[in-house]
Amino acid sequence: MEDKRELFKQPLHGIYIPIGLMLFGTWIFGWEYMPYTIGFIVVVSTFKFYEAYKNRSSLHKTVWNDFELIDKTIIAPMTSIYRFKLKHDDEVLDIPTGHHVACCFNVDGKDEIRYYSPISNQFDAGFFDILVKHYENGTVTRKFAQVNEGQTVKFRGPVGRLKYEPNMAKELGLVAGGSGITPILQVITSIITNPDDQTKIKLIFGNETEKDILLKNEIDEIASRYPNFEVYYTLTFPPKDWTGGVAYVSKDMMKEHLPSPNNGNKLFVCGPPGMKESLSEMSKEMGWDDENIFMF
Repeated sequence: MEDKRELFKQPLHGIYIPIGLMLFGTWIFGWEYMPYTIGFIVVVSTFKFYEAYKNRSSLHKTVWNDFELIDKTIIAPMTSIYRFKLKHDDEVLDIPTGHHVACCFNVDGKDEIRYYSPISNQFDAGFFDILVKHYENGTVTRKFAQVNEGQTVKFRGPVGRLKYEPNMAKELGLVAGGSGITPILQVITSIITNPDDQTKIKLIFGNETEKDILLKNEIDEIASRYPNFEVYYTLTFPPKDWTGGVAYVSKDMMKEHLPSPNNGNKLFVCGPPGMKESLSEMSKEMGWDDENIFMF
């Protein structure tokens, strides 16, 4: 049920209508009181606008702002979760599902920009988390590795093309490769935390080795708690006791572990460029229409 108290946070119900009623009441009661009413309105409006300015979002769509690193956690070889502080302890990073934040480092006098999907959810207040996979020759990831707690990094956003809406698909097929799981997990979290979203989710998550599977504990917990979510792991180099898939994501694998390509279903893919190109061709061969496929 919608909380009607939220209506008073909107300008129409919280400012414009009350002002209109005060002016109308003063007009009926007596014009001689109008200067007092206008003075009162100016004071209240000034307070309202100051409050709105003070509580504005920490993240700006076009302006780079500095965010302080408050925690860094290594979760896998060459992979860490970075936690950045928001301006207000009760603030939640509000960005559309499937969108990213842009990050900027100055390297040798040149601005290097990369995009990351926050993995924190809409209930995490006062901070946001991003997952960064470090590469030996990565220009930006090497800079990230040098950032210590208390130092700042520049971000802006949100940035993205996906316009996810609850129940936009009857069944949603998701394919992720490596660190491409981050925007995919953002979509999953949005669905499972919205009781009105009844979308069934099927995920194929491909990696090189078992150690490369990022956030596996979190994904497995979701699978155990939500009957509408299924996950299938596949590895290029599996260990001897591996019971999941073997090799790259294939057409047969997609047919068995993803929804069928009909008008009520959609397919989202995120991973390395070669993987996305291959899956784009295979999905079209399977009968998926372009309008039902989204490549991050």
